[in-house]
Amino acid sequence: MKQKTVAVAFPTIPIIFLGGITPNRKPLYDTMGLAVTSLDETTRTETTVDINSTNVKEISVDFYLNNEKISGLRGNQIISSIKSFMKMGDVKASIKIQSHNYKIFSGSSDSGLAAVFIALNNLFELNYTNDELLEHSMKGSESAGRSLYGGLTHTIVENETIKVEQLASDKKLQDLALFSVPFQFDSRISADEIHKRIVTNTSFQNRVIKIPEWVQRIKSSLKDDDLISLLDTAEENIRNAHELLEGVNLIIRKAEMMKLCDDIHKMREDNLLAYFLIGGGNLITVATTSQYSKQVSEELANLNWTFYPFKVASEPKILNPKERIKEND
Repeated sequence: MKQKTVAVAFPTIPIIFLGGITPNRKPLYDTMGLAVTSLDETTRTETTVDINSTNVKEISVDFYLNNEKISGLRGNQIISSIKSFMKMGDVKASIKIQSHNYKIFSGSSDSGLAAVFIALNNLFELNYTNDELLEHSMKGSESAGRSLYGGLTHTIVENETIKVEQLASDKKLQDLALFSVPFQFDSRISADEIHKRIVTNTSFQNRVIKIPEWVQRIKSSLKDDDLISLLDTAEENIRNAHELLEGVNLIIRKAEMMKLCDDIHKMREDNLLAYFLIGGGNLITVATTSQYSKQVSEELANLNWTFYPFKVASEPKILNPKERIKEND
């Protein structure tokens, strides 16, 4: 058994917005997501797991996120899931987990949970598949599967069963060009509040009914190598989710964010094909293809938007010490 391991995983953005979960954090309908990172791959979660001792009577887990010990309901869910995973692998040990988010503008639970279970699987040499890691990672983050598999993923809901398929790898999606535009607001709405409120909109069931159509359109776009059509469908779906949230007075797309959405619409009127992808945080990803990327970046700069070039990210990785980000970087 190893004594220490380090894993890295990448945050994700929605392609089909995830809104509405069961009490055990399972999505109510199929969703899709895209793992993303900066061009140098320094936008990521880095997680180190150390074994303190194997001479223990009970499993012990100390978990620190950005140097603070995790707590609360979500923290307890994560610790419980880790202990359950270790019991499944017949591992009894005292461990310390240190997770650090680097340059992640909005939301990190997906990459955080993916990195944790990739690291544990490697540390204890359990050789579980991603399918086996999925259930445990999703107990702490309903979107963890998107980061666990990387690229463009489809989370499939069949009754009580959840599975995730990677529809396209980061290499297949190299033609996608992404520009992350973060917004500096005093606070952000929690994922739990989004899940709780969106289902109260009287039009929510109409969204659920339409999900299979959106899924099929995106799959068809991939099959036809039509990334513009894919982005158009993704924006339509995401716009619908935000309109439902706004209909119950839960406003994520504040005035400044709506200004960028309007600018993107104007770009399209000038045949500059760019689209907005918005999750639950203070971030808009402007998405296009390599054909339009130079013009889109120039237009964003001309309009005085601060943005960061991104790309589609891979599945998580195990790092060697030289690949780690230093705290003072």
